[in-house]
Amino acid sequence: MRRYTVTVNDRPHVIDVEEVTASSFRVFLDGRTVDVRLDDHQDLAQAVIAPTLEVRDTPPALQPHVSAPIPVPIPAPLPSTAASAPRPGAGPVDALTAPMPGVVLSVEVSTGATVKRGDALLVLEAMKMKNSLHAPRDGVISEVLVRAGQQVMYGEVLVKFRAA
Repeated sequence: MRRYTVTVNDRPHVIDVEEVTASSFRVFLDGRTVDVRLDDHQDLAQAVIAPTLEVRDTPPALQPHVSAPIPVPIPAPLPSTAASAPRPGAGPVDALTAPMPGVVLSVEVSTGATVKRGDALLVLEAMKMKNSLHAPRDGVISEVLVRAGQQVMYGEVLVKFRAA
């Protein structure tokens, strides 16, 4: 479980986040339990976080001072100032970026290879775990920017694509 202190509308909140599965989390906020499901993510330089919240009632014993649901305000995303930054839904993904820092164990594709969405592109080791990274879309590999044994940082571009 992780604890975060966030400020929403100039009001600080302490939230505890428990990972239930790889895409679902239980968030404890102001004495309430909120289930959060991650539906999709993209590795963008200036990503906008827009979670889906599902509020469920908790037993009264867990929230003695709360008698009614408390609305959770989520501020509107700020517009991006980077004109060249890709936006969700603005077109195909042009690159695969590192979802975490780690070491490239193997590269499974080469420049010019045609790939389908979901094809394995490379294996990244992070925290002693092997993570197979897959093509986010159909296309042709236009450039492979890493090699086996290379250390990469979060968000670093690993492979570039072009339309098939």
